[in-house]
Amino acid sequence: MSGVRRIVAAVAVLTLAAGCGSSGPTSNPPVAGSTALTGTVTVFAAASLTESFTALAARFEAAHPGVHVKLNFGASSALALQITQGAPADVFASASVKNMTQVITANAATDSRTFARNAMQVAVPPANHAGVTGLADLAKPGVKVALCQAEVPCGATAR
Repeated sequence: MSGVRRIVAAVAVLTLAAGCGSSGPTSNPPVAGSTALTGTVTVFAAASLTESFTALAARFEAAHPGVHVKLNFGASSALALQITQGAPADVFASASVKNMTQVITANAATDSRTFARNAMQVAVPPANHAGVTGLADLAKPGVKVALCQAEVPCGATAR
């Protein structure tokens, strides 16, 4: 297995472990047959993953001093477009299956793995003067609703 493939495999394993693990401290997963990893791994990830992937990248780099993880965050649809137009990415973490399928269909990736799932939520201000307790309450007169752009998963769901 080449050095870059080992790095990509290691990042994928770390990502999968983080997505399935608890919020408590964990050790980095072992990488089969690896010695010293070196190089750069370019990760394109949904903006909603910024905090977790930034922490994962730091932990991964600390565990593998010869590796630099280059992170690129944005809307999954925009990242998918960049990748299908030739932007170099070793890992693509999309917030939607639609965008991942677009990348695979364009032969810019070979397959995908689900490592986390989204759950849509309604957020209200602490005082909740409108008395919003569920989805139906969003249709009440005077309730202001802010939605994500239709191109991103939360916007598609809201639509």
